[in-house]
Amino acid sequence: MRRLLVPTVLIVAAESLTEASQIATGPGAGTGTTVAALVASLGALIALNIAQNGGTSHPPPSCSDAAGLLALTSKADAVALWRASPAPTIGGWSGEWEGRLLPLGVLAPVSALITHNLFGPASRWSGKAFSADGGSGANLFERGPPRRAFRASVAPSTLDGRPVLSLDYAAAGEPLWGTVLGMRDELREVAPGVLLGLGGMRASGGVRNAAPFVLVRKTA
Repeated sequence: MRRLLVPTVLIVAAESLTEASQIATGPGAGTGTTVAALVASLGALIALNIAQNGGTSHPPPSCSDAAGLLALTSKADAVALWRASPAPTIGGWSGEWEGRLLPLGVLAPVSALITHNLFGPASRWSGKAFSADGGSGANLFERGPPRRAFRASVAPSTLDGRPVLSLDYAAAGEPLWGTVLGMRDELREVAPGVLLGLGGMRASGGVRNAAPFVLVRKTA
């Protein structure tokens, strides 16, 4: 899985190479030069994705439901709304939640590819399920049982230091996604039954290089 992840990300990043990079690696360039250019380009895309978070003074949009979140067109708006929202009430997130990625930021296609093709694997991500006490959970997929476990708790955000619902995959013993890649989700409550999350991996910049997503509580 680890061998598959890195080349796949590099291939997707290659589609976003700048004209300057394409010229620099022209047809006669060696494999080493091409790989180095791809890695450099991926680094540039990560930096741009982080910049698209916007600053701490970016005003949050007026948004109070899932439909409003799904209609956002700016990653800076999503992050500003996340910054302005509180952590959910302790233990109030138990049960199943339907999940949707927000297609925001330059790396959104890479995030979607990883989430829906590699994370499962081979099954689209569809949400999260939390234990009755809220202390643990796993991800839901269109096929198969819940998997990719995490530990859940209210903790300081690694992005702004304020409380978030933190989902820690390493603490749950996930070897690749947790221990190696350092996956962590940080969620805040935008409205009752609606959580806005920022997902990231330590290996690629952490939550600063976030992929935003929405969780909506499932009703019986």
